[in-house]
Amino acid sequence: MNIKGTTSIYGIFGHPVVHSLSPLMHNSAFRSLGLDCVYVAFDVAPENLKSAAIAIRSMNIKGINVTIPHKERIMDFLDQVSSDAEITGAVNTVKNEDGKLTGYNTDVGGFLRAIKEDLDFNPRGKAALIFGAGGAARAVLTAFCTNQIQKITVVNRTAEKARGLVSEFQGTFNNIDINACSMSDVKGFEDTIAEVDIVVNSTSLGMEGKGKIDIPFQRIDKSAVVYDLVYKPHETGLIKDSKKAGLSAAGGIGMLLYQGAESFEIWTEMKAPVNEMKKVLL
Repeated sequence: MNIKGTTSIYGIFGHPVVHSLSPLMHNSAFRSLGLDCVYVAFDVAPENLKSAAIAIRSMNIKGINVTIPHKERIMDFLDQVSSDAEITGAVNTVKNEDGKLTGYNTDVGGFLRAIKEDLDFNPRGKAALIFGAGGAARAVLTAFCTNQIQKITVVNRTAEKARGLVSEFQGTFNNIDINACSMSDVKGFEDTIAEVDIVVNSTSLGMEGKGKIDIPFQRIDKSAVVYDLVYKPHETGLIKDSKKAGLSAAGGIGMLLYQGAESFEIWTEMKAPVNEMKKVLL
């Protein structure tokens, strides 16, 4: 990689961010198209997010991806956001155009394409269970709510945060049955999971093999599918357990790929080399 004074800088803000495969994916895309660009991972602690956002302008960084835990708060430092990002209440992609910062949420489209390609799943008329209530969960909720899902249940370690997220989306999508459920309510949780068509983990549990989501597989219908947004390792404990239980399941590589391709196209206004990006990820 030949980095010069003319090289355009892109990157990702997160904390931690050492696990990210985005630099590998985007630098491969830049190389395949012969672009004078480089993509760097920036570990930004929460207390430094404002100064990091200012640095996008002052250092003329052309584009940034945003991951845990900054997807919601980054919006405070942008000039405008796309309609998807506004509905979601979270941003994962920032484009810098002459100092004007615009936020997008490519997780929405990336997630929808991933569950279609990897699990042959269409949300229309279905019921979903989502673990987590952060920025990633917001993207999943938006994807489902804008594609005619019938029912969504949100489960989170902090019940108050889950209820707050549900209340927010109920206000926008009052035709959809959206509710919160606590895992401490064992019977209620098991009754809920028995009726779902898709289970989604939007938390960081399982990342780098640390922890996992435990669910009562004996209560889940065999036609249900499981999607884990965690992509490292490729098969988390949740994915392995789901397959052992006879369910179709997939990890987050597909979502990473497709949201990354959409980010690439927003930044460069060029068609993303998806096959090259996929090859390096796998």
